[in-house]
Amino acid sequence: MTDASWGCVVRGLDHRVVAGGRVSLVSRMATSGAVEDGPYRLRSASEASWAGSVTYGQQETVWQKITGAVSAVLRMVVPVSALLASFVGLYLYRDTPLPLFLDGTTSWLTAGHLLLPVGFFCIHLTNRRYGPAYAFAQVVIASALVTALVVVDGARIGSFLPQDTLPTMREAISFGTAFFIASFISITVFDGARGRHWWTAPLFGFFTAAIFFALIFFPAAYAGSSELWFAHGMKFMGLMAGEGIVLLIPYWLLRGMIPPLSGFGGY
Repeated sequence: MTDASWGCVVRGLDHRVVAGGRVSLVSRMATSGAVEDGPYRLRSASEASWAGSVTYGQQETVWQKITGAVSAVLRMVVPVSALLASFVGLYLYRDTPLPLFLDGTTSWLTAGHLLLPVGFFCIHLTNRRYGPAYAFAQVVIASALVTALVVVDGARIGSFLPQDTLPTMREAISFGTAFFIASFISITVFDGARGRHWWTAPLFGFFTAAIFFALIFFPAAYAGSSELWFAHGMKFMGLMAGEGIVLLIPYWLLRGMIPPLSGFGGY
């Protein structure tokens, strides 16, 4: 409205309630022109409207809680299985040399290293579909299953494998720690980078995973040894970032098959 005596214009914000009861002032300001989004704006999945089924003052019944819990567990079957399969591939090909990365007569980079971004790819797809909570749960459950398997039956599993293919305890702990931390940080970055461009979230997620995994794993596993761990770590960081760009192609192809649930803005 306009005050003629003062000659100023006051713009009122539209305080409407969107579907499901969530008030979104930011979106109203953006649509009215009060806020300029620009070509890209960081956003969080938490900015999304609540689902239309949410009602106030209505408590869930015991049956609804049980079915909700069962549904959440069933949703994790495929994501956890996919992540476990990527772990198996990492292990089976951890000693398969790559001639392009020879360091003298040995190859410091193996096919298992190249398969590492596939694990983060599985996590990003879960994050896209179900959000960060499910992606966090995917990493925790898969890591717990692998740890339990090694602790309970590790000796018998090792007896079926050539001893020269087994990683040292230091390498195993360093890998698990680096993957766990890099996964959690990349999940957070992915969720924060959801926006009007479909590629921003997975791209930033891959870059974050590459940086933190290399910075944690190589010094933790090889510092103090004869390995050229710093040079190898920097090269591997760049290789993982490049693979992340390549993996945007299958990510784009799977977008229609794995759409986000309601509340994540379609990104």
